[in-house]
Amino acid sequence: MQALFRIGKGEPPPVPDSLSPDARDFILKCLQVNPDDRPKAAQLLNHQFVKRPPPTSSGSASPLYHGRRS
Repeated sequence: MQALFRIGKGEPPPVPDSLSPDARDFILKCLQVNPDDRPKAAQLLNHQFVKRPPPTSSGSASPLYHGRRS
């Protein structure tokens, strides 16, 4: 909610430096104060952050992804 209020006041919210460069770039593009400066959904789907698989320590799927359930 704090991010929404900051954007509404014309202030971009802070983005943690601990994120990967691709993640930071993706989030900063989404948080543009001026809606006309934000990328369209199709552009975001082609962003490197969305297209690359997430890093995993075990080489398996992300623990948050449970796959399709039958």
